[in-house]
Amino acid sequence: MILFADRGCPFAHRVLALFDHLGHAPDLRESMVGEKPTGLEQYSASGAIPLLVDDDLVLTESRVMLDHLAEHYSFTDAYPANQRTRSLHRLSMALVDNFLAPLLFTQEDAYVDSLHLEDVISTLEAATLSATPQANLLAMHVAPIWLRFQWWLPLHQVTRTIKARRELCDWLDAAVQLDCLQNTQPDPVLHEEDLGRARQAGLLPG
Repeated sequence: MILFADRGCPFAHRVLALFDHLGHAPDLRESMVGEKPTGLEQYSASGAIPLLVDDDLVLTESRVMLDHLAEHYSFTDAYPANQRTRSLHRLSMALVDNFLAPLLFTQEDAYVDSLHLEDVISTLEAATLSATPQANLLAMHVAPIWLRFQWWLPLHQVTRTIKARRELCDWLDAAVQLDCLQNTQPDPVLHEEDLGRARQAGLLPG
C-alpha cells in the first residue's frame, strides 16, 4: 500500500501508528507541508493528503483508512467487543474530526464554541474512561491530535479544557506513550522547524 502524507501530519500519524502496530509498513511518500509528494497527481486531482492507495482503491479521510486497514489485516482489537462502547468510540472519533481537529489550524479561542467543546470533551471522556489506554483505533485516532495541541497550541482553550479533566488528560497522555504512536511520531525538533517554515509561508497560523 502507498501512503501519501505531509511530514509530521497528525492524520497520517494515525495511519502510520496502525501500520506499525500491525507489523506492516506502507510505501510512505512524504513531503513538506505545502508541497505535494511525488506521484500524488496520479491518484488525486485535488492533491488532498493524506491519501492511501491499496491497488486500485484510493482512500481519503484517515478514519476511513484506519477502518480499512483494521479489516484488511483482521485487527480484532480495533474496537471494543461491547456494541454500546464501540458506538461511543466511533462517535468520539467523529467528534474529534469534526470539531477538535479543525481547531488545530486556528490559534484564536474566539473560534471555539465553548458549549459544543464541553459536549465533545464529555463524550470523549466517557469513551476513554471505559478502559485503560491500549493500541486500538480510538487511541490511534485521538492521541496524535492531543499531541499536536500540546506542541502547537499549549495555551489554547481546547488544551486547557482537556488538562482540567484530570482522568481524561492522563488517559490521553498514556495513549501518546503507546509504542506504535511513539515509533511513528515526528522528531519534535525537526517538527518545530517544519512548522516554522509552514508559518512563514502562510500555510499555518503564525
